[in-house]
Amino acid sequence: MVLAKEHIAAALPIAETPNAQSAPSAYERPLPIADDEITVDGYVMKREVRGTSRDPRALKTEQWIVKVRILYDGRRIDVRADQAQWEKLRENDRVKVRYGTGKYTGAVWAAEIE
Repeated sequence: MVLAKEHIAAALPIAETPNAQSAPSAYERPLPIADDEITVDGYVMKREVRGTSRDPRALKTEQWIVKVRILYDGRRIDVRADQAQWEKLRENDRVKVRYGTGKYTGAVWAAEIE
């Protein structure tokens, strides 16, 4: 079952990114989240940055993500889709998802909508 859909624009090249910062070290303490910030998939960002090229989840290419809940076990996974497939889907649609899991951890390592 489709829970949500999200589009993330392609990231800007690093040379064009203003104030690019390196990854935080292991010794840095986490700061409290400000009132104008949100947490999405473990990343803290400003509300207006979500889904744009400045989103910390942005890659070199655009992403069309469908958040899906597997009905028989309740597992929630993110499935990458192409734009045409993403546009056809609506929340609460039932879809067939083919996915592979890790042998020992059971983590989903690949998924696609059939």
